[in-house]
Amino acid sequence: MAVFVVSIAAIPITITKATDMKLSMIAIATSAALSVSVFAADAKIQPIHEGYSDTAPYYEVDGKVISNTDIHANLWNPRGKTKDQIIERAIFLAEKYDLKRTEAQVNRAQKAQQDYTGSIVINSVMPSAVGIIGNTEQHYAKGLKRNRDAGMDLTSTTVFAFKGDGDMPILDRIDKSTKVINDLGMELVKNTDTIRQAKADGKMAVMFNSQGADYAIDDLEMIKKVKLKGLHAANFTYNRNNALAGGGTKQDMGVTDLGKKFIEHANANGVIVDVSHSSNQTAIDAAKYSKKPVLASHSNAAAVHNVSRNMSDEAIKAVGATGGAVCTTGVGLFLNPEGDASPERFAEHVEYTANLIGRDKTCFSTDYVHNIQDYYANFIGNVDVYPPEKGFGAPIANIAPENIWDVVAVLEDKYGWSKEDVRGFLGENLMRVYAANWS
Repeated sequence: MAVFVVSIAAIPITITKATDMKLSMIAIATSAALSVSVFAADAKIQPIHEGYSDTAPYYEVDGKVISNTDIHANLWNPRGKTKDQIIERAIFLAEKYDLKRTEAQVNRAQKAQQDYTGSIVINSVMPSAVGIIGNTEQHYAKGLKRNRDAGMDLTSTTVFAFKGDGDMPILDRIDKSTKVINDLGMELVKNTDTIRQAKADGKMAVMFNSQGADYAIDDLEMIKKVKLKGLHAANFTYNRNNALAGGGTKQDMGVTDLGKKFIEHANANGVIVDVSHSSNQTAIDAAKYSKKPVLASHSNAAAVHNVSRNMSDEAIKAVGATGGAVCTTGVGLFLNPEGDASPERFAEHVEYTANLIGRDKTCFSTDYVHNIQDYYANFIGNVDVYPPEKGFGAPIANIAPENIWDVVAVLEDKYGWSKEDVRGFLGENLMRVYAANWS
């Protein structure tokens, strides 16, 4: 079976040629289907190389077609590309990032927000802090203010993900981020009382998380140090395998012996064990070894959309069995093959997770990058962390903090969630997990 990419009027289409059909006929038929008037000679037809290639215009790995030449392709190989090419790709991706909602949808979301003015509202992950993935004080403040204006009572912000995510040491990132929090008149979280008091005072509370723990591999006492500075949740690793546990990309290992000691230190110091970005086996192992509820701070269901970053049913159930929670995340890449981050598609994962482990174990996270163009420009070239062969670097949309109210509207209108169910999803389910770990 031969596979080709046909590009007509700058629209790339993948066609499988199962019979000995003339290529000009394929081009004409495709053109007609698209209602595009072109001559067959105008169509560019190129074979797709099977397996990785850095020279073929297109290649296919595990059913994913990646281009080496078309910067505007769905998937593009950044290896060996110039800085200008990376920037052009970053601009293209950034233009696709924010959602567009109708006036009726906006009005419905505003009503939902009004209905829950007394509820605790939490964004489990804002992947931003000073010094990580190019974030400045201004970027961080912008993200915090957007969360506050969206109605968040607590935003958990990421100070570390992986080696190479920034040059600033983690403790310095925390110190500089804390200054921004203080300058904005927000409250750094000490315990769940901080969150409830901040809400009563009309302020937003902020806590820190890490999406990987490479900083603690050589010194597990770092867990206590970051906890004392306001870091309250930590993952083992960001996608890749490390000395603590297996990551979600390869899905070929679980928690190591050192990882078990990491869990012990986390439990002893009141740091929540987070399993997002980890492998399914890591999540299952963490649930087994942790003495306190485990959290998946920003993870979706593989049964709804089967990508390596999402969690298996077994892993979701393991987290739920600890009394923990699984927070659906708003990255389009992890919601569906189309990269559609609409609240309707987001709610599909929430409902699926609820049916597996209960509505009282669901929660919300955006994983919305507030300096997205800079982020793409700096990191889409890091193929060890974001390999295009795994779908990374595709044009996607992302749920933003204010879209939590759109999601609430869908949960109520389509799935019949009660007020109590929704209050749990908004924040009380996480408050339970926090209290069990921080007491």
